[in-house]
Amino acid sequence: MSEGSYLIDCPCCKVRIEVDRKTGKVLRHWEKPVVKEGVDPMQEAIKKMKAEKSRLDDYFNNAGRSLEDKKKELNDKFEKEKKRIEDSGDTSRPINPMDLD
Repeated sequence: MSEGSYLIDCPCCKVRIEVDRKTGKVLRHWEKPVVKEGVDPMQEAIKKMKAEKSRLDDYFNNAGRSLEDKKKELNDKFEKEKKRIEDSGDTSRPINPMDLD
C-alpha cells in the first residue's frame, strides 16, 4: 500500500480494494479469499509458506549449480579456442577497432 491510498475491505463480498486518496480510483482489487470448512486457516498458511520456502531453496541451489556448470563450459570453450590458436601458429594481433579511425 502506498502513502496515497486506502485499503478497504467490503463487508458484503469480502473483497479487498486499494483506492487512491486523491482521485478515488481503484488501484488494485483482490478476490474473496477461499476458506475451506473445517480447516484451520493458520495451519494452511504455514503449510503454504513452508512449501514456498522449500521451492525457493531448491530454485536458488539449482541456480548456483547452473552458474557453475555454465562457467565450466565457457572455460572449456576458451581453453579449446586458445589451444586451436596456439596449434595454428597465428601470432598476429587482432585488429583494434579504435585504430580504424
